[in-house]
Amino acid sequence: MIVSAWYDGHGSYGFRVLVADVSLYFRPEWTTVTVYLPDEPDPVQVALTASFWQGSPELRSPRIKTFFLRNDLAPWEKKRPPCFELIPLGEGVFRIEWIVRPRGQPSLPLG
Repeated sequence: MIVSAWYDGHGSYGFRVLVADVSLYFRPEWTTVTVYLPDEPDPVQVALTASFWQGSPELRSPRIKTFFLRNDLAPWEKKRPPCFELIPLGEGVFRIEWIVRPRGQPSLPLG
């Protein structure tokens, strides 16, 4: 599934998942998911908050912010965040992979 980088404007970063993909790839009984980032050997444990299930499906973590900053991905042009592929590996484990962002691609909508 394709996800976009997300920033709340106050210091929190993450990956935005399309609302339609939430019910396909995430289970309500999960309280956390594990995400492998492209340049890190150890995965990130990401809490799935109530807001994730209620219309704000972002995978948020300080380590994701560090990943964006280390790779010169943040800040980005308004409404032009970098996009990635989030690959489900099973049982709440995912891997982020780089994709080439087409020029001028807008951010993903919520719905």
